[in-house]
Amino acid sequence: MSESPGVPDAEYRTQRRRAVLSAWAGFAVDSYSIYIVSTVLLPALIYFQGDMSDEAKTIFAGLTLAATLLGRPLGGVIFGHFADRLGRRRIGSITIFGFGGISLLIACLPGAELIGAVPAMSLLLVLRFVEGIFLGGEYTAATPMALEYAPPNRRGLIGALIQCSASGGPLIVAVAMALTLLVAPSGGLDSPYVQWGWRLPFVLGFVLSFLVAWFLRRKVEESAIQKEAVAEAGARKGSPLREVLKGRSGRAFVQAYAIMTGVFFVVNLTGSVLNQFLLGNEGFEATDLANTQLVVSVAMVSYVFFGWLSDHIGRKRALYIATSLSLVFYPVVISLIGSGAVRGWLNLTLLAVAAHLLTVAPLGVLPAYINERFATTVRSTGWGVAYSTAVIIPSFFSYYMIWLSAFVPFEWTAGILAAIGALLILVATALGPETRGIDLRTAGTGPEPARSAQPAPRPAVAAEPPPVRTRS
Repeated sequence: MSESPGVPDAEYRTQRRRAVLSAWAGFAVDSYSIYIVSTVLLPALIYFQGDMSDEAKTIFAGLTLAATLLGRPLGGVIFGHFADRLGRRRIGSITIFGFGGISLLIACLPGAELIGAVPAMSLLLVLRFVEGIFLGGEYTAATPMALEYAPPNRRGLIGALIQCSASGGPLIVAVAMALTLLVAPSGGLDSPYVQWGWRLPFVLGFVLSFLVAWFLRRKVEESAIQKEAVAEAGARKGSPLREVLKGRSGRAFVQAYAIMTGVFFVVNLTGSVLNQFLLGNEGFEATDLANTQLVVSVAMVSYVFFGWLSDHIGRKRALYIATSLSLVFYPVVISLIGSGAVRGWLNLTLLAVAAHLLTVAPLGVLPAYINERFATTVRSTGWGVAYSTAVIIPSFFSYYMIWLSAFVPFEWTAGILAAIGALLILVATALGPETRGIDLRTAGTGPEPARSAQPAPRPAVAAEPPPVRTRS
């Protein structure tokens, strides 16, 4: 009995679920590894810094995150190339094994008492830079592979489900740190947490990464779309990065880069300035912030809703709605938090939840939209490099805020930067085509779709299936 054309069989549906699950888990442990330094390691930096001056301690503390951010664009370029040429599954598992292994090495690092403060901090920074390369490479592979498995009329939803795991990583970090503090209290240099407790979440990061990479390597098959593209690319000698920067792919890359730059302006403000503004309110302590961080995880519903919405009304319309809400309301919300005029944990937490909901709304649409803009032979490079390099300009947000504070009250500066980011998203979105329902086999290769807010017609088939097989 042969299967009906265009309808995937049970085995294909199983492979799709595994691809989506591995992408979600991979991005979650990726996010875990990024945020672990700014939370778990922060109270234990004295272990590495020793008797450094206060100025040197501040500089090195900032460099622990900067080293990771500097490594990520390099990882997008390197691993995006190999994901397009060798396959998503293989490169995805290599990158996850890679940053998991680095996490274990960090857990084994000696401190300033053994080798001196400068060597100890230097080793930490080098490992974080290398880890950043692997972290930048992870999402070049897993997300495109999962979306290549997804039915065309559910790509927005599936992309959003994968992206929302970015909020799951910090949640796991918070839980891991809370449990560690129960068995290893924090304090001075000789406290259990500083001497050995901080290592436990890093070991957990290694274990989680190993399990996800093993699952991806052993249980997930490469998508049929990617297998065809790898076979086609076998005759190519050019670099995917060179291809993605010219012609139609070049225009898609510029658009994706501009959109993601706008997104990261808002994301960085929410991830850093929002917490500082919260702690600046009278009576709002560090324990209150920890509780608020747990509550704001509900913002994951915003990813899912707007990804789902883009499957029904089109990617561009969903982006217009999500970004317009951010443009109108986010500056008001973050300015209220920074003004000190709002009192009480509950009121401040509700405002923080609103800020997170507005921040992640466009991100629910973008995995599907950006991946649909690129041909299969350059999809990992286009998605990964645009995503990772766009973080650079917004990373200097603190300097922009200082400059703006010469003209407006400081508590307004974050809202102004967020509005600039939202406007950049809106303009860049308007300059690109609608992509909902596009066939990923021909994406980026046929005639450019019209630049219209009208969504493409919903596809009649339920999926882009593998080659039809006959069963007896």
